[in-house]
Amino acid sequence: MCLLNETPLRDDLDLSNVDDFDTAQVLPPFEVRTAAPSDAAAIDTLIAKSYGALLTPVYHDDILARALPRMMRTAPSLLSGGSYFVADAGGVLIGAGGWSQATPFGGVGPRENGHMRRFAVLPDMVRSGVGSLLVAHALKHACAQGVSKMFCLSTLAAELFYENLGFEATGEVELTLEPGLYFPAIQMQMALT
Repeated sequence: MCLLNETPLRDDLDLSNVDDFDTAQVLPPFEVRTAAPSDAAAIDTLIAKSYGALLTPVYHDDILARALPRMMRTAPSLLSGGSYFVADAGGVLIGAGGWSQATPFGGVGPRENGHMRRFAVLPDMVRSGVGSLLVAHALKHACAQGVSKMFCLSTLAAELFYENLGFEATGEVELTLEPGLYFPAIQMQMALT
């Protein structure tokens, strides 16, 4: 059951306009680097901008009003693990994301399993290749650490993005962000070779 017993999707959702976020903007020069704990505030700001813009067309406003504040803080352990990355354009973060052995809820499974974590791109950088590059970087890093299967809890807005990168949807889930607050998502996975 979703917040306020309502469907999580907006009534006016039309997936045919998924290209609404296409950008013709030229990318600034950037480097992909390992995130540091000192990047926490910039990453949280990036995620707030990204999730705020990209989730609004998909989820009801009442769900986002309660869910977004819970999704904005990046765990320090994620930033100190060496497997979270940023696209840094001269001190301005235009994208971020990574993976961990720990699930988004803190549990740890078999060593060969990894979990995609907190991917975001500035809204005007969507469909520019930054997100795909960060995912490819994270998957390569995970493979080097012995991960053979990657899991992903995708928002409803990002399912097509992950599918286009080779992830397969395995089912719909509702994430409990706090008692009474359920956030619909898609469980996805990919075998790494």
